[in-house]
Amino acid sequence: MLAKTLTIPEDAMVNMLKTLPDDILVEVFWKALVESDVSPLTNEEREEIDKGKTELKKGETIKWDTLK
Repeated sequence: MLAKTLTIPEDAMVNMLKTLPDDILVEVFWKALVESDVSPLTNEEREEIDKGKTELKKGETIKWDTLK
């Protein structure tokens, strides 16, 4: 399958993402960010993940609905 490049204004892309149901949004981010990077995590990436998990447990994260 040939990949095509599409130029789209940032605000249009953000608005489109905000309208997606959560399950579809997670799938989009998973395919765009996670599936494409199969390299091992760096120490810095591990530290950032641990920091995020700690913030989540403390309730210090921002919910997606707040950003919508």
